[in-house]
Amino acid sequence: MMSDCRFMIVGYLVRLEGSFFFHLMLIVSVVSCLFCSASSLAAATKEESVQWVKAHSRYRALHGVPPVSWSEKLAAGARSYAETCPTGHSDTSYGENLSWASYDMGVNSVVKMWYDEEPQYDYSKPGFVSGVGHFTQVVWKDTAEIGCARVSGCGPAGSVMANTWVCRYAPPGNFVSRFSENVLPPLSGK
Repeated sequence: MMSDCRFMIVGYLVRLEGSFFFHLMLIVSVVSCLFCSASSLAAATKEESVQWVKAHSRYRALHGVPPVSWSEKLAAGARSYAETCPTGHSDTSYGENLSWASYDMGVNSVVKMWYDEEPQYDYSKPGFVSGVGHFTQVVWKDTAEIGCARVSGCGPAGSVMANTWVCRYAPPGNFVSRFSENVLPPLSGK
């Protein structure tokens, strides 16, 4: 969005150079860019951030691990990456879960889908196994903060890439030698 704002300012400079309206339009453009920048950094509304935290914390509680808190820094990074319409993980130093769908699944459904890998995890042989990395990141005991975002329009309407979700986690999970102390079996009565 910021690049769109810069383009708008340059356009006004070219069209209105030397006129009284140049200064007025430049001021309007700068103020507009401030709003553009702020919205591009807002990864989730307050309501959405609460939903992300509650959904993650609900599943973490099933395993006796502490709830997570919201990080605007992680959310801004998640939003920035989601806006690239990714087809795979980034090279971030944070933990990261991704998802795509042709429709807006909603926060709870996205986190549930990640958690639903749980039955495939073998607690008697702790470690990374393909197909359970989303689940293990959601319940990773040492993770304390999350930041998430959703972007629509990454593909044609109805395509599997039409909606993209990215969550980032700090400290990150899925460290090879640390599964046994971070991915705990569910408490009884799950």
